[in-house]
Amino acid sequence: MILDHEQLADAGIQGDWVMGLLDFVRYADLDSYNHVNNKVYHAWFENLRVCYLAQSGFDFTDKTAPLPVVRKASIEYIAPMFMNEDYITVVRCSKLGRTSFDLDYAVYCEGEIRAQGQTRIVMADLVAGKPVLVADDVRTLFIARDKAVV
Repeated sequence: MILDHEQLADAGIQGDWVMGLLDFVRYADLDSYNHVNNKVYHAWFENLRVCYLAQSGFDFTDKTAPLPVVRKASIEYIAPMFMNEDYITVVRCSKLGRTSFDLDYAVYCEGEIRAQGQTRIVMADLVAGKPVLVADDVRTLFIARDKAVV
């Protein structure tokens, strides 16, 4: 279930998070130690990122239009997570450049951050193979809604 800023606050999640995704840990998410496998966090962040970008006006159906492409991704694992735990992944744009922007993520479980991450997204013309400027309407949205630093 997708959560907005107000619903996140109602769930006890503080900060300027714009969107969240409520879910639970599945058996397929576990590794041989019976906790969530490190690579799964990337998938959780990706699922949320696609929802977030779509709600921010990005159109993934037009393959000739500039698209947001992940240039760099990092995750800090803070505490393990286990089967059937409920969690909320959250996202916001924290920094905005001319052709790129940074998205911050966190995974909250039982009111605590269990992992946090960041991706650098570059707007790219995939046909020409080069970066392009972040559109003005996206810039305005990220600054106003997410309080992104320019």
